[in-house]
Amino acid sequence: MPSNVPTVRVGILGVLTIVSYGSWFYGFGVLLDDMAADFGSGVGILTVGYTIAQILTGVLGMWVGRTLDRHGAGRPFAIGAAVGPVLVIASTFTDSPVSFAVLFGIGGGVVGASSFYHLTQTVAARLSTGSEARAIAQLTIWGAFSSPILIPLTEVMRSWVGWRDTVRVSAVVVGGVLVIAALFVDRQGVSRSVSPSASSRLALAGAWKEPLVRRYAFSSLASSFGTSIIMVLQIPAMVAGGLERSTAASMAGARGFAQLLGRLPLGRVLDRHPTRQVLVGAKLLVAGGSLLLAFSGNIGVAISFVIVGGLGIGAVSPLDGIYAREVLPAHDLGTLMGSMHFVGGFMSGFGPLVGALVIDLTGRTWSGLVLASASVVIGAITLVRMPQRARSR
Repeated sequence: MPSNVPTVRVGILGVLTIVSYGSWFYGFGVLLDDMAADFGSGVGILTVGYTIAQILTGVLGMWVGRTLDRHGAGRPFAIGAAVGPVLVIASTFTDSPVSFAVLFGIGGGVVGASSFYHLTQTVAARLSTGSEARAIAQLTIWGAFSSPILIPLTEVMRSWVGWRDTVRVSAVVVGGVLVIAALFVDRQGVSRSVSPSASSRLALAGAWKEPLVRRYAFSSLASSFGTSIIMVLQIPAMVAGGLERSTAASMAGARGFAQLLGRLPLGRVLDRHPTRQVLVGAKLLVAGGSLLLAFSGNIGVAISFVIVGGLGIGAVSPLDGIYAREVLPAHDLGTLMGSMHFVGGFMSGFGPLVGALVIDLTGRTWSGLVLASASVVIGAITLVRMPQRARSR
């Protein structure tokens, strides 16, 4: 079957994914110690900025999704370029950790809302009529390079020019790519919905009546909860198991590269198997990877986690977007994807907190990862027994 994917425009979305996720989602942790030393504060108040960005990405994502459905992609990208990077840059000119947290958090939230997957996957799908799954898969292959490229690049820039100039340069790059996306990704306006619901409330109410949608939402949120625990605990778990911190960090970086391998074959796999079945398999890989991480006391088990967990986590992200397109009403896809991202953001933030409490209660790092595995398994099982309409898709 010939592909209708507009490669250049999806490529622009891919570059946007790399730089936007890398600008604060991945880059924040690299700069955190330098920030704390510069401000003379603890890391807690600075981390509030990251939390604000996470929450606002979801809250604003609902409005951005609605704007996409009604007006197309140009307006969200333009607003993101005009507001997000400006506030992030402003945060680097203050000497108050509180002011930094507020400005950085709001700016990062605007960047996330206007350029993360809940928006770009919907845009890529609507630009690629008849080849939606391929478009989303291609986009997430681009996105897989964000962590492997931006984490080490941020570290190099930090060592050369300091954390403030690193944040400024990153914000300028994000703003530039958002402007390019606003001008060239969807000049014909085909990314907007032809007949969106009259309001976001009606869109949500209509979708929620479907048992199929409710089960998909529960599955996605359960998996987000568990996966967030894995992402936070991957290095501490390997160190607790006896690996050197430098080795554990290398394993975590390698897992990022393994995510790419989980995305490359998806086009061929989805030609042969239903999306739901492949998504269930990917989630089970994530759950298995979490158990391997829980007991990664030697290099062999750690490598197994890198392969199994990396493949699963890498595959779940595009598959979630592809399956959402199959399950959610197409005319409100932007609004509903934004809403899922809103709730998912809270689950992703809540997961590591619960995992940490479990670890504190048990005194064992592996207990948090067993919890993570169980949560992802529940998400997979929820998809196994879907309503009849899901099976006929």
